[in-house]
Amino acid sequence: MTTCILILRLAATALWQLLPYVVLGVLGSEALRYTSISPLLERGCRRHPAVAIPISAVLGMVSPLCTYGTVPVVLQLLRAGVPVAPLATFLSTSSLMNPQLLLITWGGLGAKMATARLLSVLVFGLVLGVIVHVLPTRFSVQPKIRQEHEERSKQRDSFALKSFAKHSFKTLRFVGFYVVLGILLGAAIEVLIPGRWVVALFGSGGWFQILLAALLGVPLYACGGGVIPLVHALMEQGMSGGAALAFLIAGPATRIPPLMALATIVRPLFVVAYVLFLVAYSVMTGLLYGLV
Repeated sequence: MTTCILILRLAATALWQLLPYVVLGVLGSEALRYTSISPLLERGCRRHPAVAIPISAVLGMVSPLCTYGTVPVVLQLLRAGVPVAPLATFLSTSSLMNPQLLLITWGGLGAKMATARLLSVLVFGLVLGVIVHVLPTRFSVQPKIRQEHEERSKQRDSFALKSFAKHSFKTLRFVGFYVVLGILLGAAIEVLIPGRWVVALFGSGGWFQILLAALLGVPLYACGGGVIPLVHALMEQGMSGGAALAFLIAGPATRIPPLMALATIVRPLFVVAYVLFLVAYSVMTGLLYGLV
């Protein structure tokens, strides 16, 4: 009973902190329907995919917004006709890196680790964007969103308060389900899985330790800034830099909230493939880091 209460308290606190970002994101995304921003982005992305994907990767890394704050905007742009590849790139890099996280990594783990983490995120975003770009949308985008795009592409909206409120509520209800579910699952993991278990599992840091670190980063990565001292302590006890990098790459994007956010626009099977690809990529970057 006490555990359930603690989970609910953590979830309520997280929801209170995230709610303003979600609401503002929804309102901002719906406002895009009455501007020329979406058509401009759509034309630019369709004509220059090689430019749109790198720009989206960089914008994701420099964006200070949390994933839930950007998802409503991404949803609206996707429905407006912007290709899924740059939007998926933006979501992935924004969940892996932001300016504050870069500074904390630099201060806690050094310039080499911070630079390696930044470059790894950039490359991952570019590779993911290319993969999504060559995939047919039926394999990646949720059917409901594709259908809404087809319906909305046939009409041009003029501003009306009633219509604005209606679409805002619809988007908020759609995103809100994933927000609440992600928060509850994230709180349960934080309460039920002690972070100290991680410390006892690492040795000197061979390829198996790198793989283990990447896999453990999936359920055990918590707050971006809060995990830096843990990684620093593990490295002091013998954890290799490659294993630490793998943990830092696989962890943030595979937390429950970012995955639930990604699931708002892509199919569940694509989310599974995304996690497997990210874990494999983090192991590869960890091995490369050990050679530098």
